[in-house]
Amino acid sequence: MIIIGWTSCAKVEGYYDFENKESIYNGNTIAYFESKPEVFDSLLTVLNRFPELKEKVRSEAVTVFAPTNASFEIALNSFNLVRINQNKSPLYINDLDMVQLDTVINKYLVQGLVTTDSMLYVDGLYMKTLNYDLPMHAQRIKEEASGLVDGGLVRVYYSDTKKSNFVSQWTRSQSQAVNISTTNGIVHILANGHEFGFGEFLNRFNR
Repeated sequence: MIIIGWTSCAKVEGYYDFENKESIYNGNTIAYFESKPEVFDSLLTVLNRFPELKEKVRSEAVTVFAPTNASFEIALNSFNLVRINQNKSPLYINDLDMVQLDTVINKYLVQGLVTTDSMLYVDGLYMKTLNYDLPMHAQRIKEEASGLVDGGLVRVYYSDTKKSNFVSQWTRSQSQAVNISTTNGIVHILANGHEFGFGEFLNRFNR
């Protein structure tokens, strides 16, 4: 694989933070994730449980707001702490209920190619998930850079709207890298502090 304009990364507290630069990856979206196992092993583990969904991410025009391994660890650690306190056995990705997991993973997969240039509306951009037409929202933000015209990092706030018109009801996460273009899709990488599941992990999987 050849990577043009590769997004460099630096290891921070056990995880990788990406510089926020536009990049082009000479391969499909799944190949991109497979090229960075230290970042996306957990995401791939989920997608491997859904072969048809994985194939869509590999070959169709799909935008992925990608959670990192850290996002899964945050969710699973909190989840299993509750289960231990309830005298239940811990669960891991391959143990999770397939119906619930299908809904949750689709919240990170959006129909079509969505770059930050698509998010320049005053109210951001409303989108539908790849399956189930769940309503999601993305808003581009640009951090100020002293002395530079249009300087500063471009980031995205990505939100699960919870099917509500009230922003106060949404669960929002920030990106750490945006506009990574693969041969079939677009990848925006969510910050390591994002909790996989948009705050619904315990209620969905603690059965």
